[in-house]
Amino acid sequence: MAKIFETPLYPYRRSPDQDAIAPVRRPVVVVGAGPVGLVCAIELARQDIPVVVLDENDKVSFGSRAICFAKRPLEILDRLGCGEPMVEKGIVWNVGKVFFGNRRAYEFNLLPEAGHRRPAFINLQQYHFEKFLVDRVCELEAEGRPIEIRGNNKVTAVEQDRDGVMVSIDTPEGPYRLRADWLVACDGANSPIRAMMGLDFIGRVFEDNFLIADVVMDAEFPTERWFWFDPPFNRSQSALLHKQPGGVWRIDLQLGWNIDKEREKQPENVIPRLKAMLGEDAKFTLEWVSIYTFQCRRMESFRHGRVLFAGDSAHQVSPFGARRQFRPAGCRQPGVEAEACDGRQGARKPARQLRYRAYPWRRREHPQLQPVD
Repeated sequence: MAKIFETPLYPYRRSPDQDAIAPVRRPVVVVGAGPVGLVCAIELARQDIPVVVLDENDKVSFGSRAICFAKRPLEILDRLGCGEPMVEKGIVWNVGKVFFGNRRAYEFNLLPEAGHRRPAFINLQQYHFEKFLVDRVCELEAEGRPIEIRGNNKVTAVEQDRDGVMVSIDTPEGPYRLRADWLVACDGANSPIRAMMGLDFIGRVFEDNFLIADVVMDAEFPTERWFWFDPPFNRSQSALLHKQPGGVWRIDLQLGWNIDKEREKQPENVIPRLKAMLGEDAKFTLEWVSIYTFQCRRMESFRHGRVLFAGDSAHQVSPFGARRQFRPAGCRQPGVEAEACDGRQGARKPARQLRYRAYPWRRREHPQLQPVD
């Protein structure tokens, strides 16, 4: 049976915009159907602001990637109409333990709080998270809300002036262009749009690398977050163990700086590391392997004219101890929005301006919301 990240969820369909003589004008174009792009689009559609999401792919992300969701983002997802299936699918956990070598050095328990609907944390693979967001987009579209996702639509150029942004798009049936009042770039850490505009990050890349392995196995570990400093199976480094839905376990192993990343990702090198941790007789299969580098970088400005940057295209902040898709609002770097709010923040500026233009009475009551030149 095909896995969720192997199945096209928004396959290419020809749009009437591709047959128009002149570029069709759209209020908001969001580039990137990842978590932040989809949240931004859903937020706009809920306010009846027309939005088109463009993505060069037609599937959810491969690999679990971000997996930890805190209470605040779950509350935001409830408001967007897709929190319940995520909590039902996710793994709820409260207990975290920190080990130094084999010795337990610290333990915490995030007990449920009275009056709070959602738990402190759930673990959920990013591909499930994206699937539930795509489902919500389809529900809104079926309700008649002005939202659509266009798969296999790759943005190849952006040009802007005082009146909007011209977006050039390539598809399996050839190129076309759109004219957007606003463009929200949610196209990832290696943002092509950021590169097209000659923009870059400022900040620091830390001299360290971490191996991430999604391991499918039947294990008797408790549903807890375990973190090690200097474990016997990875001396002078750190390690992390997290449970995910579907019998998948996340294992992070610190590797250090001077490594051959491609070599370290090969199964013949990953499996011995995992057996050193799990035992020589452990039975498991590898679902996904990646290596990430700890970074704290951001753009100097998230807005450039009528192009807004959100999510990893705007900033990179690797969390300590877990790969969290949506960090609590208190976990911020200066000038960097918490991920939970990125999609909402990406929607606010175009939503506010478009409502201002649509309703003249707003100009009298809210003179500060004057149109952007």
